[in-house]
Amino acid sequence: MTNEKKKGSGLKTFLLAVVFPLVVVLMLALFFIGPLIGIDVIEGGKKWAAETPVLSSFVSDETEDSITETPNDLKSQNESLLVELEQTKSMLQETELTLSDTREQLESLETDQAELQQTNASEEAGQLTSDGSKDLAKTYELMSAKAAAAILNELSVEEIVVQLADVKPETKSAILAKMETEKAAALVREWSEALN
Repeated sequence: MTNEKKKGSGLKTFLLAVVFPLVVVLMLALFFIGPLIGIDVIEGGKKWAAETPVLSSFVSDETEDSITETPNDLKSQNESLLVELEQTKSMLQETELTLSDTREQLESLETDQAELQQTNASEEAGQLTSDGSKDLAKTYELMSAKAAAAILNELSVEEIVVQLADVKPETKSAILAKMETEKAAALVREWSEALN
């Protein structure tokens, strides 16, 4: 039995001293050198574990997803994302152009509206001036020629021309007759020049 013990213990010693370290070295070599030469030990182990009935419950579904995605799939996804990005940039530029056009149209409309308001204000002022001038003409027509002449003698020739613009010719002549001679002559000259 001693021989058998020696044989059994020699076999154990051989397994522990030679075979076990050799297996460990081979596994380490696969893990560290395998990826350098294109062998993916981890992915291969995950595939093998997923296919083994007992071990498949320990392997998550993420492994299957990552196994099915290849670099070509990732490249095509990247390209499609780049295409979408370019389309989005193009849409953004179009939107910015539309916004710019809309702003220009709004500014144009605001300018037109301001001009229209200014024109309306001018027309209203002109109408008020015209109405005021007609009222003033009626006032001079209702006054005596002497009283009107006394008031107008205090004004300049240009102011008198404006004041009497809408007065009837008969009233003008009566007022002119009662005015100071020099002022009446200057007023007549002004009206003559306006006619020419």
